[in-house]
Amino acid sequence: TNEHDTYAGERAYLQGHAPVVNLYHINNFTFKVKEARLEKDASVKGRLKRMEYMYHKEGIRQSVEGVLLVHQHNHPHVLLLQIGNTFWKLPGGRLKPGEDPMEGLKRKLLNKLAPPPSQAVVSYW
Repeated sequence: TNEHDTYAGERAYLQGHAPVVNLYHINNFTFKVKEARLEKDASVKGRLKRMEYMYHKEGIRQSVEGVLLVHQHNHPHVLLLQIGNTFWKLPGGRLKPGEDPMEGLKRKLLNKLAPPPSQAVVSYW
């Protein structure tokens, strides 16, 4: 695929066609470790309390997650993000109220996976 086909899968999905899977060679990417992010809550009880508050404020929570596969060493790998010391999750997260799911997923992936602005390098292949 080329840079113009980046969202071919999204367009096919929205038009009711079978989605297209875009494949990009692993050498096109650089993998690094981002600085750890502190958890928002000090405990599970605190998290549940915050989630209850948000439910009363915004209603049912909508979220998106992306499955990113990397085929390396003749074996597929799923990208997971480590949260704290013991929790792993798919990249994604909560949508803003009224946000389009595809736009929200793009926003969350950029936020979770992109390098900090001071380290960003733009390259096209």
